Parts: sequence; C-alpha cells; structure tokens
Amino acid sequence: MSSAADELPSGDDPSPNTVLTGTIGYLNADGTLGTLLQGAIFGTLVSVATGGVDLIQSVFGLVVAPLDAMAAAIGEFIDATVLEPLGIISTTAETSATSIAAQFGPFALLTGVGVVLGAFWMITQFLEQEETSDTLAIPGFPDIPAIGPIDVGVTEEGEEDEN
Repeated sequence: MSSAADELPSGDDPSPNTVLTGTIGYLNADGTLGTLLQGAIFGTLVSVATGGVDLIQSVFGLVVAPLDAMAAAIGEFIDATVLEPLGIISTTAETSATSIAAQFGPFALLTGVGVVLGAFWMITQFLEQEETSDTLAIPGFPDIPAIGPIDVGVTEEGEEDEN
C-alpha cells in the first residue's frame, strides 16, 4: 500500500464526496474494514476530546474575559483620574517655574516659596471661616460627618463643641 488511494482519508477536506471517494478507494486497494472502523472510532474520540477541551476553554474564557476587561478599565480609570491631572499640574508647575525664573532671576526660589506659603495661608483662611465646611469642597460630595471617635473636621474659634 503505497499509493494515495491506499491510505485512509484524513478528513482534511470536509466535503462528503471527497471522504466517500477516499474511503471507497481505500477499500478497493485491499484496505481492511477493521482498520477503517478503527480510524473512524479513533477520529470520533479525538473529535469529542477536542470539543471538550474547546468547551472548557470557552467556559474559562467566559469567566476571564470580563475580569481582563475590568482590570483594563481600572487601569484606564486610574490613568484618567490620577495620572492625567498630575501631568497637567506638573506641566503647569514647569511653566510657572520657567516664567518665575525669567521674571525674578536669582530671587525665583524665594518668590516660589512665597507663592506656595501664600496659597497655604489662603486655604487656611478659607477653612477657618465659620460659615464654611471644615473640609475642602469636593464637587458632588457633602461634608464628611463625624463617625464615632473619628472627627474629620476641625473645631474653629467661636464654634460650639457638640460633644
């Protein structure tokens, strides 16, 4: 058995005519029916096993795909909410430092420290006003309440102590 008709059909070409022609050619070339049935059974078992593996992979893919998407979304969320604003602040700080250095020359460091201390003083003045909240305002969030012994706010002068 050395010709192409002497071999069992492999099923690579899925058309039924090709498989049937190959099977008839194998049997006509003195192929045994036992070998043909053995190949058919083995092929069926391999197909079932391959289908089972594909099923298991698809089930795990169904579970893992949303988790992968969630991990990517969390990474993008952190980039958008933390890193990009920090990039804006960093670029603004570099631009400010360049312009301050150009304007004030050797006194740029003293001017920068004065600006930072002035900003802290303005924030402190805002927080010490009695009609404002005790925490910095975050758009969309109300004041942070005192929960048990944890009091986030500060007690200003002239403000009644609730405890």
